[in-house]
Amino acid sequence: MTTTRKLIIDYLQIKPLATTTELSHALKMTAANVRHHLSVLMEEGAVEVIAKQPPQGRGRPAHLYNLSQQAHRHNLDGLASALLKSYLSNNTPENQSTSLRQIAKNLASTASLKPATSLPQRLYQAVHRMNEMGYQARWEAHSEAPHLILGHCPYAAILPEHPELCQLDSFMIEDLVGVPARQAKKLAQDLRGARYCLFMVGKIK
Repeated sequence: MTTTRKLIIDYLQIKPLATTTELSHALKMTAANVRHHLSVLMEEGAVEVIAKQPPQGRGRPAHLYNLSQQAHRHNLDGLASALLKSYLSNNTPENQSTSLRQIAKNLASTASLKPATSLPQRLYQAVHRMNEMGYQARWEAHSEAPHLILGHCPYAAILPEHPELCQLDSFMIEDLVGVPARQAKKLAQDLRGARYCLFMVGKIK
């Protein structure tokens, strides 16, 4: 989780029901910057709009933000980060890769996949399984190799501490599709400014 988003969460823990303007003044950043980070936190399920504050005079009502019930309910991000650190810290890079491959295999094996012979069929099934896990995945046909595009990272909160989770995604895609996968883009921006990751699947021409 970025420092800015952590500051927003820390502020809402102390002073719930804050507006964008209040957060902007308290954290000494622009309202546009605050809105951007609030949007990400809402997408991750950490923050939600509780109510609207009536405007003073003319203008639109201001949204009142608070930590979501999901954010209050668990510390799964912290637990996952601690477990990964404990599990991988004493391993060599080669053993870390082996461990990540096994985790990916365990994740992929929970999918109820139908027998599929063609690569497009396997890609459709992989997309369905990854969307069950919150990846907002889709695939596109390209001349050099199919592109598997992930519009959301379920591990975004701990990814800065654990960049090896990108390798985990590659391994899981390989297990689901049955061919090699290589990450070509990480948290790139599309024309709308949305972040995505891109994996090349299969033999690259």
